[in-house]
Amino acid sequence: MFLGGLTMPRIADEHLHERILDEGHRLWRRQGEKGLTLRAVAQATGTTTTTVYKRFRSKRDLLAALAERVRQNIAAEVTAASTLEESCRRYLGFAEKHALEYQLLFGPLWADVMGPGSPRQIRAWLLKGLAKRFGGEPQDYEHIFWSLFFLLQGAASLLAATPRRKANAEIRRNCIAACDALLGSVRNGEAGKRKSRGIK
Repeated sequence: MFLGGLTMPRIADEHLHERILDEGHRLWRRQGEKGLTLRAVAQATGTTTTTVYKRFRSKRDLLAALAERVRQNIAAEVTAASTLEESCRRYLGFAEKHALEYQLLFGPLWADVMGPGSPRQIRAWLLKGLAKRFGGEPQDYEHIFWSLFFLLQGAASLLAATPRRKANAEIRRNCIAACDALLGSVRNGEAGKRKSRGIK
């Protein structure tokens, strides 16, 4: 930049990284993968494709960053629930309301974002909630967590694949009933254990 004959240093855009993600997120929500190109992100951000490439080496890197955002969003939504039952409903609601984002999270990049070693706030929150309600230690309820997760993830994938279809009401209703029944079986099982030990 020239000012009064002097060359001024370029001012780095401290928020460019986040703006790229914001625009990429917006493009994905509107059109999914077909609408998300690095060129389109650059144009929407008001920068160049080269600049985007300096921050994300490939489209896959950008998608992984966007999927991580979605993971954080769904974790915040689910863990804001006041009960375990409500958390199940929130999970399904997120998938149905944000179908393309859910598909991004559990698409080809899911292992990069959700695999071993990655943050798992929902898992930790549910395990803690189960232990608080039924007693014992959080790790005692790993099998219950995975049962809930596979129930929810299967139903959520169907809801996200065909949003706003009449069949979704049946999917949602039966998944919620199954989750409630599973949590009820934990309650009844724990009550039986306590009774057998002579604990009221």
